[in-house]
Amino acid sequence: MQQLRRMKSEAALLIALCDIGGVWPVMRVTQALTDLAVASVQCALRYLLRQEAARGRLKPPSVERPEDGSGLVVLAMGKMGAGELNYSSDIDLIVFFDSAAPTLAPDIEPQPFFVRVTQGLSRLLQQRTGDGYVFRVDLRLRPDPASTPVAISTASALHIYEREGRTWERAAMIKARSCAGDAKAGEVLVAEIAPFVWRKHLDFAALTDVHDMKRQMQTFRGQSEIAVEGHNVKVGRAAFARSNSSRKPSS
Repeated sequence: MQQLRRMKSEAALLIALCDIGGVWPVMRVTQALTDLAVASVQCALRYLLRQEAARGRLKPPSVERPEDGSGLVVLAMGKMGAGELNYSSDIDLIVFFDSAAPTLAPDIEPQPFFVRVTQGLSRLLQQRTGDGYVFRVDLRLRPDPASTPVAISTASALHIYEREGRTWERAAMIKARSCAGDAKAGEVLVAEIAPFVWRKHLDFAALTDVHDMKRQMQTFRGQSEIAVEGHNVKVGRAAFARSNSSRKPSS
């Protein structure tokens, strides 16, 4: 995938020139970097699925778009899902698959197949070569990552979210969006996850979890007090003060 690495480098350079030259505002820059990541994931996944089709393991309606109807869904999480990637960001992905994927060959088991494709996707994007790498990939935001494979069936994922889903997973899913794979299956999956994310009611346990997450962030950054004036709700007062001081002209 030499061409993909070179494309990423050239696109990142052009984006940086627009950024440094003041041609694009910061949100346009982060969106362009996100679009670059999405295109990279889509290209790498299409390349892998075409290989599987050539080996007879996948029988897509169109070899040009083997992801259509595959039941494979790649969700972009975090900054990528929100269109906020920066130059050094890794990309957070969760890969789901339909156990009854209609385009798989009859003798192919879905889970080993999609796990292998996901591992190949991660390797293509982050393996370092003479042309560098494309993006670092983090697959650990999937449900129960310690005991689930890197690609998880949609049925299993929905069951885990319903029975064991935690508050931080709900918060993470707010930014999630389908970025590659079977587009129709991705839309269905996001709709099915929505009731888990947007609960009608918050119980006391959920509110306690929110307070605990915020407290952990403050402890990690060495903050013990909250002052309303000059306080950044996400990163706290110290980071806000530093960012403001860096903007002040020297006397």
